[in-house]
Amino acid sequence: MRKLSILLSVFVLFGLFGMAFASAATVAVDLAHGENEKYLAEDVLEYETNKTLAHGIVKTITDVEWGYFGDPMAADTLGIKHLGEKITSDALANVDMLILGQPTSPFAPDEIQAIAEWFKQGGKVLWVAADSDYGSSGPQAQDIANTLLEQLGVGHLRIDLCSVEDPTSNAGASYRVVGLVQPDDGTPDKEKLTQNFQHEGKVLYHGPAIVAWVDDNGNWQKLVDGNVPENVYRIVKTSQDGTIVENSDPPANAYTAGETGVFPLLAVEIIKFDNGKQSVLIVSGESPYGDYEPTWSAKYHGVDLDGPAFVTNMIHWALDQAAKTETQAGGGVCGPAALVGLILLPLAFRRKK
Repeated sequence: MRKLSILLSVFVLFGLFGMAFASAATVAVDLAHGENEKYLAEDVLEYETNKTLAHGIVKTITDVEWGYFGDPMAADTLGIKHLGEKITSDALANVDMLILGQPTSPFAPDEIQAIAEWFKQGGKVLWVAADSDYGSSGPQAQDIANTLLEQLGVGHLRIDLCSVEDPTSNAGASYRVVGLVQPDDGTPDKEKLTQNFQHEGKVLYHGPAIVAWVDDNGNWQKLVDGNVPENVYRIVKTSQDGTIVENSDPPANAYTAGETGVFPLLAVEIIKFDNGKQSVLIVSGESPYGDYEPTWSAKYHGVDLDGPAFVTNMIHWALDQAAKTETQAGGGVCGPAALVGLILLPLAFRRKK
């Protein structure tokens, strides 16, 4: 009876705390579609003094496994696993989170299909980062991001075909927007998104695009107060003086040039599936890595930033949300193993008669 009690106790502990024994989540970044690797492995240096302000992303967030798609020759520089020169279903099989950091060359149809099928399994995070409509690569990144988001087959978030500037919250110029991490009320576990900040949640969005959404009838909508769909949460925003600007044709679908207000620079949508699982879609107007100066930046033109803390929080938060089942998301117990463990708990402590 003593042995049975011990075995049942172990079973209970595994049911309640099984996540602690699970292997680390795998985060993949894309470098196969024109993205660059800035701040993935390289340190963030202060321009004037060359002082190290932060280490690179993969050297800082070490509780996940990292991999990348792209040139195999970059593996030594990055120090992470090469997953393939293109995105495939097989390569995504063990990936929990995929970050597309401002792609400027199109995804092949089979890559989009692989991403869509992977995402719809549930328990996945897809971060799609775009760019402003400035220059030639900006509109390209917007078009590629929206094509992927449309063909994903689920979700409402999109990148509108314009830019946003901020004359109040910036790093020395209105296009160097300093976004504010201010998650909407009702955002699940929102406190986890704002922890460890030292600079009031200020993060760089250098020349950003703006997030909009498309309703079930295909109509583009502004993602502003009073018009936020269910399960969508705005996380990073401009100040109240955010201003919509147009740099290239075609014009924006939802917003209007000259319009001012608080606008979303990064938003998430939690998408629930019939299998009881959910996946997390992140859409942002700039990228956490690569880019001219990505969100990981710790200081820019004299403005101290919380980029490393925020990106770290965002990755951890998103993985946590994706791992939830429908029961957990609704505040229930921790799953079948925990439920059985709780039922058997009294047996583990029953004395031998």
